[in-house]
Amino acid sequence: RLADVRWRALVAPGTVSIPPCARIDAVVDGDIRDPGAVTDAMVGVDLVLHAAGIIHPRRIRDLYEINRDGCRRLAEAAVESGVRRFVFVSSNAAAGFATSPEHPMRETDEPNPVSHYGRSKLEGEQCLWSALTGSDTEGVVLRPTTFYGPHFPERHHNAYRLAASGRPLVIGDGRNRVSMIYIDDLVDALGRALTVGSAAGGTAFVADAESYEWQEVFIAMGQAQDVDVKPLHLPKAIASLCAVGDAALASLGRYSMMVHVAGEATQHMACDISCARDLLGFSPHVGLYEGMRRAVNWARSEGRL
Repeated sequence: RLADVRWRALVAPGTVSIPPCARIDAVVDGDIRDPGAVTDAMVGVDLVLHAAGIIHPRRIRDLYEINRDGCRRLAEAAVESGVRRFVFVSSNAAAGFATSPEHPMRETDEPNPVSHYGRSKLEGEQCLWSALTGSDTEGVVLRPTTFYGPHFPERHHNAYRLAASGRPLVIGDGRNRVSMIYIDDLVDALGRALTVGSAAGGTAFVADAESYEWQEVFIAMGQAQDVDVKPLHLPKAIASLCAVGDAALASLGRYSMMVHVAGEATQHMACDISCARDLLGFSPHVGLYEGMRRAVNWARSEGRL
């Protein structure tokens, strides 16, 4: 039972502060790019939940060194140590974008990642399956969408503040569809990936039961803060220009979070979770408006909003 599992947490030095927890026996500083740290972390381990990664790097090469090579190094060490199951937290970006609102992404689609982040995650998945081939270690890949809810990271604060203004900037008509996932439902999916027998060897998108229009995300954020949101719409062409700029920066090995996010702002990022339902018995319980309300209540209690 997952409730009986004891954990050892491997965290990059200076990046994560883990509060005391009765089920975490040790918190070990170590970089997944360091073979020695990875090998030491695997000693006596039965289950691996690999959630380390980087999404907004300073340099493009960091994406591949961490998301791809780090996964390969962990997977190889897991096989060597006799780990029973390895769960890799990938991303919907590994698949690319949906072709239309009527055709959400599915696991059976040919992956077509557009960003370096997506490519690094897809190559991480490929490294995992390659490392596990012929071994007794089971693998499971989850592709979560953007998460929301309490304990959201600092980079999400700006979106809440924009929503609180009542007039957040939205590129295009804001009707492109995106999938998101409430944090507790994501944790539930991770637990199932670690324990459900039928999950072995599978890949699954995990998200809320339905997708949302992009502008609706801001509307839900505003409603949770008692604000009536009316987005200010910018020309769709801005996203195309930013996508070109993002590619140009990437060719130089550079990255700008603002340019990258704006370049993807009009894309459809909806995914189908039928596979997660079948493979994991996954059933999300919280939707966007309730989840945003809980997120705002938490942030206010912490003095963050």
